[in-house]
This record gives sequence, structure tokens and C-alpha cells, in this order.
Amino acid sequence: MTNDEMMAKMTEPVDPLWTVMNEGGPYHAKGNLEMYINQRLLPTGRTEAVEKLKQAYPNEFKV
Repeated sequence: MTNDEMMAKMTEPVDPLWTVMNEGGPYHAKGNLEMYINQRLLPTGRTEAVEKLKQAYPNEFKV
């Protein structure tokens, strides 16, 4: 299956990869996870991801 075919089957109105790219890239992979959570995830209602990211990247947070 091609990328075009897969994207045509998406149920989301916007490809999630474009959301990441429009936000300037994967901040969680660059030492800016706390900022990414506070400036992007929480204000856009994506709170379900916050705890998962904290568990996956505990060294990204100040103790």
C-alpha cells in the first residue's frame, strides 16, 4: 500500500505528522519535553499523552 493510499484511509482530518512538523519538530526528542508539554500538549487538550511521555522520558524533567 502506498503512502497516498494509507493517508486516504485516515479517519483524522489532519495527518499527525504534519502537526508535529508545524510545531517545529519532535521537541520531546531534543531535550525540550517539558516545554513541549506546557506549550503544545496541554493547551491543545492532549493531556492523555503527558503521563505517557513522563514515564517514557523521566530524565527530561527537573526533580
